[in-house]
Amino acid sequence: MTPLEFLKQQSGNVERALSETLRYDYGPSPTREYYRECCDRLERIKEAIKTTRESDLYKIQARLDELSGLSVWISLIERSRLGEFSWPFAEALRKMAETLLADTNLLGSSTPPIVHIVSDGEGYLIHYEGTSPSSKNKFAFIAFPKPLKHHVLLHSLFGHELGHTALHTVGAGTILQKKVMSALQSHGPLSNAAAMTAWLHDNNAPQEIKIELRQYEALNPGVTYRMNDFYLLSWIDEFICDLFGLILFGPGFAAAHKFYLSPTHPNPYEFAPATDPTHPPYAMRDRLIVKAIQLLGWDKPVTSQSPVRQAEQELLNYIHHDSFAAWCTLLSDAQLQTAIDGIQEVFARYGQLGYVAPTDNSLTKLVLQLQKRLPPIIAELGPLGEPILSDTSISHTLYAGWIYSLGHKHLTTEPLSFLQANMLCDQALLQQRAIAIAILKKMK
Repeated sequence: MTPLEFLKQQSGNVERALSETLRYDYGPSPTREYYRECCDRLERIKEAIKTTRESDLYKIQARLDELSGLSVWISLIERSRLGEFSWPFAEALRKMAETLLADTNLLGSSTPPIVHIVSDGEGYLIHYEGTSPSSKNKFAFIAFPKPLKHHVLLHSLFGHELGHTALHTVGAGTILQKKVMSALQSHGPLSNAAAMTAWLHDNNAPQEIKIELRQYEALNPGVTYRMNDFYLLSWIDEFICDLFGLILFGPGFAAAHKFYLSPTHPNPYEFAPATDPTHPPYAMRDRLIVKAIQLLGWDKPVTSQSPVRQAEQELLNYIHHDSFAAWCTLLSDAQLQTAIDGIQEVFARYGQLGYVAPTDNSLTKLVLQLQKRLPPIIAELGPLGEPILSDTSISHTLYAGWIYSLGHKHLTTEPLSFLQANMLCDQALLQQRAIAIAILKKMK
């Protein structure tokens, strides 16, 4: 078989794989648009194959690479079946991604990516496609971790992943790099690699850091560890994305961040200098979130009446528990406030995103619904029996869920399990979608 014959064979294989994806049930999401873009890409590749000569091995290789990339996108269709992730949360993420990751074409109009939701065996992930010779619209896929498909309270961690993706866009990314990244690097340990190297070797550094540096020097005799630019920028990216997720989802993100990450960091100061230190020590990340919440004014309870206020305070105590060394504070309050302002500018410019604290009355009602073992929504009857519907944001539902989960001792003697509270919150998100549709129809 010649290289060109093999190329044509692969084209047929990819076409068959695309056809087979139609046998699954994918639910009420725009999978058809995703499928159509895959078909269009395949047709463009097939047209290019027609004009490819037998002797042009480089073009044959390029077409094979395109087919290989397309087959990966096609395989993702089969991982988006119903029941594999929280559909209402996925739809909310889709809207956020379409807003934040949109490109501006030559005519000046916005072109959102085709966002696809999948179930994955690993952690939270959002991947935004780069340019492709055979693409018309960019793809973005959002991967929900399958083992956590019922744990909707943890899904706010997608806010961090959206930050990573937004950093590499022309619109939102430009603001994040010019205003947020520049604020973090304006002075102090994050200003350059030499400053961070000095910070790591500071006498006030925790003993765990000193031990890691000694171990590195034992493995590399005569060599003192120095932070390089690549890893410093990776750390800055992580800090920006933590702030991005926090300002997008509010205190519920902070609770999920601590709940999900702290058990995997028994040494909160570890940064693995001898291997691949792409992430800053967890203690630094937690300190950044705690300081940001204080600057944002989210460190005080919203609710005023017992026992919900005590339950909310329990959650806030959990979020703000910080026994880490003073050395972990890398930024001044002024630097951090400038960074917060930059992220809020992104959200204001792209669809009025971002967390706004709930009212005392609405948050209390949501928590009391969970106390009654009901989904946390606000739907009441008027004096004539007519339904009074309220639009509740996802971040408020998640916040209420965390208040119940970590403060339930103030609310009931027979608490729901963490999984049960998560499932009720997920059910609330589904019901809230129906409420939002009803409110929209009523307004027309």
